[in-house]
Amino acid sequence: MKDATPTTDDVPTALQLLQDALGEEEARIREEGSNAMKEGDYDTATAVIDFAKRLLAFQHKVGALSKEWSELEELREKATPAVQEIISKRFFGRASTGEITSQWDFCPYLLEVLVEMGGSGKVKDVLDRLGEKMKGVRKPKDHEPHESNANQIRWRNTAQWARNFMVNEDNKMKKGSPRGVWEISKEGREWLKKHHRSR
Repeated sequence: MKDATPTTDDVPTALQLLQDALGEEEARIREEGSNAMKEGDYDTATAVIDFAKRLLAFQHKVGALSKEWSELEELREKATPAVQEIISKRFFGRASTGEITSQWDFCPYLLEVLVEMGGSGKVKDVLDRLGEKMKGVRKPKDHEPHESNANQIRWRNTAQWARNFMVNEDNKMKKGSPRGVWEISKEGREWLKKHHRSR
């Protein structure tokens, strides 16, 4: 029988998957609500758009939970070994701070890649190019398989987290892009111009 104990990164991974699914669903609902409006079905359109707004609010709450979970992980990592042992490794136990490149470090490089690609690109192409750009930045542990998905390298998962944050929290990347495509937003371009440093 398979051990039911969650793997190290199950909580953040689940929150990320939920965030992504909610974002896609919210975009789909808005599009179909807009179609109903064009067809003159105003009651349906109004109800659908109202639902989309509530779904978006829920998505923001999930984003807040992701941030709160990160704060809990950081709090645990700063604790003494005795405290960490008591807290247990059931949900915690990710690589210690400094062992892996943080998602925040990925953000500017990801925006640079998108600009170099003309503003958008397919996920695989973006990640491949990002990998080349960050060769000298990533750490050895970044290249290990991710605990919750042995088929995914850790740094690619971290890059997805960076994208998720920039889409849902600070708007540096566009929300509602075609499936499988990442796009930089106007805000992202403006931020990059202000903070860009020669690599």
